[in-house]
Amino acid sequence: MDPLGSLDSFSTDRRHAERADSTSRRTRLRLRDLCDEVLASYRVATGRDPLSAIERDDARALLGRVAPRVPAPRR
Repeated sequence: MDPLGSLDSFSTDRRHAERADSTSRRTRLRLRDLCDEVLASYRVATGRDPLSAIERDDARALLGRVAPRVPAPRR
């Protein structure tokens, strides 16, 4: 009995591979989001910041480009 024989059906031969449809792409995005959430939860549980300084800076720069400027409320 060949222990690797069962893996033949998972061949990555591009000639026989089918193009992924939009459903599987959406599923992969959800899986990526889930993995990001799990990693963030693990970081918090181990006492680490869920975002690195670089990720935080990138997020602030992105937010500055896409979010409308709203004046600070008066006190």
